[in-house]
Amino acid sequence: MGKKWTWSLLVLLALVGSAVIWYLAGKTYEIRISQAQLEQKLAERLPLTQRYPLVSVTMAQPRVHLKEDSERVDFGVNMTVNTHSSGTQLLGAQIDVSSSLRYDAERGAVFLDQPVMDRLVVQGLDERRTAMAQVALEAAMASYLAQQPIYTLNASDTRQRLARMAVRDIKVDKGVLVVILGL
Repeated sequence: MGKKWTWSLLVLLALVGSAVIWYLAGKTYEIRISQAQLEQKLAERLPLTQRYPLVSVTMAQPRVHLKEDSERVDFGVNMTVNTHSSGTQLLGAQIDVSSSLRYDAERGAVFLDQPVMDRLVVQGLDERRTAMAQVALEAAMASYLAQQPIYTLNASDTRQRLARMAVRDIKVDKGVLVVILGL
């Protein structure tokens, strides 16, 4: 009698589980991330200072602009280059980049991907040297942005933790980053 009851329970659980999956298969859940939330996450990581043998490079004051009906995001920072010995500022720059979005399901994180530098203004550099600096900065930004997410789903939030593997789409809608989740 015990084996029949166990098998009946397993069959019932399988049927209920199948019904739940069938029900949830068509449902979606949206996580809406405002431009201000993205800027706050970036501000938590910046200013970022990288030390080199003779100088330090600091990126600060992040800017984010979410374009309506576009998969690209505008991102900008102010950058300074200072000497180690005296702390004197050698260069100051404003950098504006346009980038697509990428979701890493394993990390539950959204990244800016395939950056294109839209604007570089460097105080104290002529046009030729600014163009050379732009090539170097594009490579550095691509490397940095490939490793640093702009938003990570909250692992302590049960719905977000469970949804990490269920991202269907990431888009910008009316100035808000929308992550669409579903089975």
